[in-house]
Amino acid sequence: MIGWKLYSALAVAVALGAGVQQLRIAGKDADIAKLRAEHANTISAINVAGASFAAAMRATEQNWAERLEKESSDGQTRINTALAAAAAARAAAGSLRAAADRYRAAARAAAHPGATAVGPSATDALDLFADLFARADDRAGELARVADLAHAAGLTCERAYDALRDDTPPP
Repeated sequence: MIGWKLYSALAVAVALGAGVQQLRIAGKDADIAKLRAEHANTISAINVAGASFAAAMRATEQNWAERLEKESSDGQTRINTALAAAAAARAAAGSLRAAADRYRAAARAAAHPGATAVGPSATDALDLFADLFARADDRAGELARVADLAHAAGLTCERAYDALRDDTPPP
């Protein structure tokens, strides 16, 4: 038979073991509370940094949008100027063609004062020259218009790129 002393010693050992375990649990609870506080501080710091970064990015985005809008407006002005120059060149070419037509009419009148001669007329070369001149002038005007528009568009694109490249976003 096991004596009461043995039961008492066993009860004291169990009580001491339970007490030690309670102390360990209390220590772990304190560690968990400390970690939770550190975690809350970290989350708060992340939220503050995120809000600051978002505000900086909004400001940068607005700056970029303003720069792009300015370059777009300037580009449209360049394109309008090129179109106006092309229209002026067409008008000048029209007056030059009118002058050539008048010269051609005068040359025909001078070449045909009386009866027509047998064979090709002298004005055929003049008509050919006038036709070739008109075609060449039309083509040159179209090429100049396309080149001016391409130049204005390319310049606008380049300036828009440079406007964005000069200002890097915050880290």
